[in-house]
Amino acid sequence: MEDVRDPKLKPREIVILAEDYDALVSWHVDVLGFRIVKQFSDGYRYANLETESGIRVGIAPAKEVGVTPSDRVNNTVLLQIEVADVRTFFEYLQEEGGAVTFGPSFDQAGGFWYGGIADPEGNPIWVVDENCP
Repeated sequence: MEDVRDPKLKPREIVILAEDYDALVSWHVDVLGFRIVKQFSDGYRYANLETESGIRVGIAPAKEVGVTPSDRVNNTVLLQIEVADVRTFFEYLQEEGGAVTFGPSFDQAGGFWYGGIADPEGNPIWVVDENCP
């Protein structure tokens, strides 16, 4: 029997509830380089996505799970990703029609670059370089 004080948590994917499921899955694949690991369409739609480096997200249609998304800028949970060069990544993202919400900025004390982007539905994503503590 499992000890509830030590549930032995294991990592799973962060789930994003989408207003436009197909568009958000495509953006993660085409712009951020995720690959579709599994996709379900019987009864409900869901996509498991993963990057080569092991970042995992799931995407599901918000409406199918009874959720009406509100102002995504105010999300209290967000995805943070690391890239080798934040400035170059932001240039690429803007070429692909992505939204930069702040930065790129350099943290003098910590010696790293950082900034923020938003996916096509406005979900915030923080971006840092490999020097971020």
